[in-house]
Amino acid sequence: MRQIGELPKDLDAGVLEDHLLGLGIKSRFDRRPDGWSVWIIDEDQVARGREELKAYLDAPGDPRFRANARAGREARKEEARRDREFRRNDRDAGELWTAPTFRRRPVTTLVVAIAIVVYILQNTAQRFRTVTTLSFFDWRNGPPEFRPRLGLSDILAGEVWRLVTPIFLHFTPWHILFNCWWTMALGTAIEVRRGRWKLLAMIVGAAALSNLGEYLYMEHLNANPDGSKFYTFGGLSGVNYALFGYVWMMGENHPEEGLRMDSTNTVILLGWLVLCFTGAVGNVANVAHLAGLAVGMALGLLKF
Repeated sequence: MRQIGELPKDLDAGVLEDHLLGLGIKSRFDRRPDGWSVWIIDEDQVARGREELKAYLDAPGDPRFRANARAGREARKEEARRDREFRRNDRDAGELWTAPTFRRRPVTTLVVAIAIVVYILQNTAQRFRTVTTLSFFDWRNGPPEFRPRLGLSDILAGEVWRLVTPIFLHFTPWHILFNCWWTMALGTAIEVRRGRWKLLAMIVGAAALSNLGEYLYMEHLNANPDGSKFYTFGGLSGVNYALFGYVWMMGENHPEEGLRMDSTNTVILLGWLVLCFTGAVGNVANVAHLAGLAVGMALGLLKF
């Protein structure tokens, strides 16, 4: 910020301030006994601001100043509206967990509820039927063999739900607990701010692309020594990484929307992504995580 000059008290400082704002030049006017000192916020706009100040001093009655002043007032109103919206979103974020309702986040709640019901079924006599119906492959034989019909034959034959439904399969209590927690946290924030249909489209799209990415990895890159390169995969983590990537990029590039990821959680999720690649936490669908993250980041950058 730099002072570019002074304005006598007999001239209207508001007109010049609004005129500058209409040109995209942010300024500050400090009152003095004999008038106003004029400051320009952005160093790159100092020269232009100085020119406009001189022109206003030379011809304060020039109609262009009042014409631009109207544009400046509109810009100020829009900025105030965005600030109110941002503050409202912040307030909503603080209230999400103190008074959650189904009405405010139906998609998020239903996705988590389905995952919980499926997990319960996986731990009953319906385990095999549940897994073979919802997994990416149709596992035809029961335990202990589990031999799938490989490739995309089931999906191409019309069972297109298999592109999405693996997200509802979870294999340990910790698996479903942490996945559902992140889905509730991230899904609620997105649903409240961006709407249920956008969240639903994001979940379905991220699920399909992350599951397809994991399959392509198995098909073309996963060569285990024993030749058993295909496995059952599932969970909401691919979708969660898409939601995380979306919130992260929205906060970085479109903060006025009120979606942002704090640095601690960003480090935790990125650190977990890297840790999973080391194999230290067991078998993880790493490619699904990466694909989901890429999808979410792209949508956040595009302000979907």
